[in-house]
Amino acid sequence: MSSNTDNENTKWYHGISRYQWLVLLIASLGWVFDIFEGQIFVASMRDAMPQLLGVDSADHPKVGVWSNYSFASFLLGGAFGGVLFGVMSDRIGRSRTLIFTILFYSVFTSLTALATEAWHMVILRFLVAMGVGGEWAVASAMVAEVMPQRSRSVMSSIFHASSVFGTLLAAAVGYFILSAKPWGDSTWKLGFLIGLLPAL
Repeated sequence: MSSNTDNENTKWYHGISRYQWLVLLIASLGWVFDIFEGQIFVASMRDAMPQLLGVDSADHPKVGVWSNYSFASFLLGGAFGGVLFGVMSDRIGRSRTLIFTILFYSVFTSLTALATEAWHMVILRFLVAMGVGGEWAVASAMVAEVMPQRSRSVMSSIFHASSVFGTLLAAAVGYFILSAKPWGDSTWKLGFLIGLLPAL
């Protein structure tokens, strides 16, 4: 009876190992940049897509059409990546797959800055989303698996709440893309280049 009481009174953070904290940190940072990447895409499309299509205005009908293609491609890529990398994590392990998915979406996010055609953006959105979907699926599962039961709900909450920092980072970078534009209409490329940071 006393043993059960002791377990109930143990703080959620007691006994958490360095490895478990590291898993939470890496998973959360990956999720932060997942959210950052998605927000930057939304912020940059009014500058990026007209440039890629060679039209003068973000209100041109083609901009809306190709932006929708890019959004649809991202959704499909996320679903495909979640399944693909979920299966991979069962075969080679969660840790290796998590690192691979972070590298995967970071590299393709940065390559987006090199896009010169609208169809490049559509393809790259699919590839980026594969990494994003895989990272979220593997990271959330890994956080839940490595944590003791008493800590699981809190640690999972911290992991998901970390997305706020991705939004804040995107808001700061988005200011330069939408307002300051230190590099003119090509400033949108900066946001995607920053997406390489998780790989470093």
